[in-house]
Amino acid sequence: MESADIIYIVVAVVLAVVAFYVLIWILPVIVILIIAYIIYLFLRDRD
Repeated sequence: MESADIIYIVVAVVLAVVAFYVLIWILPVIVILIIAYIIYLFLRDRD
């Protein structure tokens, strides 16, 4: 392998790890927002 290939592999792995950790932080926020919206719709329809 050439040195450029190794650099590309290292960059790809680093980007994959960063994306993984970003998703770990963002997914709970998205789930909480969806649950809050469902509760909001439920409470709004009760009135």
